[in-house]
Formats: sequence, C-alpha cells, structure tokens
Amino acid sequence: MTSQQQSPNPDFAAAWRDWLSKSEGQWNNYLNQVMGTPEFSQSAGRSMDLYLHFQRTMNEAMGAWFTAINVPTRNDVLELGERLLEIEGRLAAIEAALSRVTGPANDEHPSRPPRTKRPPTPSSS
Repeated sequence: MTSQQQSPNPDFAAAWRDWLSKSEGQWNNYLNQVMGTPEFSQSAGRSMDLYLHFQRTMNEAMGAWFTAINVPTRNDVLELGERLLEIEGRLAAIEAALSRVTGPANDEHPSRPPRTKRPPTPSSS
C-alpha cells in the first residue's frame, strides 16, 4: 500500500476523540459565559438558601422524631463524646497526681496483703 492510498477501515476512535474534544471545548465556553452572569449568581444563591432551609427543617424534624422514640441524635452522641474526653483528661490528671504522691507503680508485683492462712493439709484417715 502506498502513502497516497487510504486505509479501507476509517479510525472511528480518532474521530470520536476529535468530536469529544471539540464538544467539551464548546460546552466549556458556553458554561463559562452563563456562570459569569449576575442572574446565574442570584439563582445559585437562591438555590443554596432553599437547600439550607430544607436541611435545617429536616434536622429539626428528625431531632424531634428521635427524641419522641427515645433515640440519641448525632448532636447527643457528639456531646457525649466530648464529655467522655473531658472525663478521660481529668482521670489522667488524677493518675498523674497519684503517681507523683505514691511513686511509680510496680505493675509486676503489686502490693498484696501478707498471706497468713494456709491451705488445709490432707489428713490421713
């Protein structure tokens, strides 16, 4: 086949890539023009206001429903987690103060009361 002859099978993938690239460029230009207008900004702002109002309404309704069926809400769980962290911090401070007063703890041989009672010995019958 010489360089002047064309392939009998057209390259559909190349045609597709070319069309896709041009189409993407056209949409990009169009959407950039549309999004640059004050009308679009106002519309987007109104949409965000509506979404936030809907979200607030749903959160209040779900909170009331969870309260009615006696199930903790997300905020309840978060508050509980914060309180638990505060308690753990206080406990760590108490442990540190106790170790300063009593000295380092010996985990291998904790102090035990002396063992004075002996196990019974088997008696001969």
